[in-house]
Amino acid sequence: MSSFEEHKFKHAKVEVVRAQVERFRKFYSDYFHLEETISMVEYFFETIYNLDGKEAWMHLALDTYQKVKGMMKETTRANLETLIELNNLTDHLDSEMAQLLIQRDWDGKKLSREEYDDLYKAYGHKEEREKQLEIVLHNLRTFYELAHKPISAYLIRPARFMAGLLGVSLLFDSVEKAYNAVLPVSPEIFVSFIEQVERRESEYLEAAFLNGKQPKEPPA
Repeated sequence: MSSFEEHKFKHAKVEVVRAQVERFRKFYSDYFHLEETISMVEYFFETIYNLDGKEAWMHLALDTYQKVKGMMKETTRANLETLIELNNLTDHLDSEMAQLLIQRDWDGKKLSREEYDDLYKAYGHKEEREKQLEIVLHNLRTFYELAHKPISAYLIRPARFMAGLLGVSLLFDSVEKAYNAVLPVSPEIFVSFIEQVERRESEYLEAAFLNGKQPKEPPA
């Protein structure tokens, strides 16, 4: 890939991610404006898609982590691995959508919601999209349960220390941010949020892959 092609690909990928995050912000706008849920939705629907230092993060996930995972506590290892799985799958899907966007002679402009939905449907890969949603919901539930166990607050510091010794602090930072993001959320609001995500994302998938209609907009 030439430097020009690489630049165009990166630009297309950034636009795919931007359009996806914009959809999330519209679908779950109430939660992006509710004080106790802002951190949660920003992390799981924005930060995870725009991960700072993504290349370094991916390198650690693919290389260093594999060498040291046997030395980590089971809970820390499991939480890291679900984040790695989500990040790898999402990056794969975003990359392939970016390639499809380029093949469609994209002019470099921002995608409208209609253009993004059309690209999403044209790309397809229904099973991978269902898997992506499954992992997102699993991560949300897992981190919420972890954050609301009283003992967890006492386990974070030694886990962070061990991650530093093993050279995977950058990966553990993602776990800690997820933990902190769901900590302020009450059980009632969390249950309501999970139900909305499961319903709205399932409707979006159904509209894209089953009946060919435009995905439903959330109520104004």
